Amino acid sequence: MNVMNAKTMEGLAGASTSISMISTPMNIAKEAERKGDLDKMQRALGYASGLTEQAEEYSKKTKEGMKLDAEKADEQEKLQQKELIEARREEQNQQEQKIESQRQKEPDFDSAKISEEGKKQIEQSSSLTSFVSADILQNAVYDKLGETEGPSQEAGENIDISI
Repeated sequence: MNVMNAKTMEGLAGASTSISMISTPMNIAKEAERKGDLDKMQRALGYASGLTEQAEEYSKKTKEGMKLDAEKADEQEKLQQKELIEARREEQNQQEQKIESQRQKEPDFDSAKISEEGKKQIEQSSSLTSFVSADILQNAVYDKLGETEGPSQEAGENIDISI
């Protein structure tokens, strides 16, 4: 909220009053000039001159007050900018902390859990393969479905690999 400086308010009010008051001695000076009363005219012009000087002084006060108002507004703006920057930094830090905590919770690699049924199947298949001879597995021939057809041919014989 912008609040006007006291000097600015005093200067504006004083200058306005002084300028509006000048009209009275000026009217008296014009009337005295028409009547030929030079003393009265000079006194009235002296009052008008004094009010003009007073208005100038108030004008100077107004300028000083406006300068202070501008400086105060600049300070407020800088303070708001600092607060916004700090709030954004804090928000960014919170986001980074949130991301880091998620990284710590989640592992960097994929994992799989084997069910109890899967474990039983692994045990059964491993017990079956232990009965099968390693020689049979090495010399096995597989068909398109991946099933064994029997032992492979002996070395040096031609094998048909066409599909």
